Amino acid sequence: MNINKLQEELESLGYYCYQKNGALFSGIKGDSGPIDGTFVLNKTFGITLSNKLIISYLVGQISTEKEFKTIEELLKFIRQVFPIEN
Repeated sequence: MNINKLQEELESLGYYCYQKNGALFSGIKGDSGPIDGTFVLNKTFGITLSNKLIISYLVGQISTEKEFKTIEELLKFIRQVFPIEN
């Protein structure tokens, strides 16, 4: 799977995503930001997809990385750790 397909999959689940420097950054869209037309991105995480599938996120103030073998494992982890509340 390429990074564009992963982005489409996450967006279909309701996560906000954007790409920068070959990495995918994602999170849950929150309240309006301090500038008109902006918003806060909550529960953010980054994903790199090269030879390995790695997600980076914060636990408190500690940067954490986790590696996955399959996209399905990664998506299951994201839904559990970064749930979207309706």
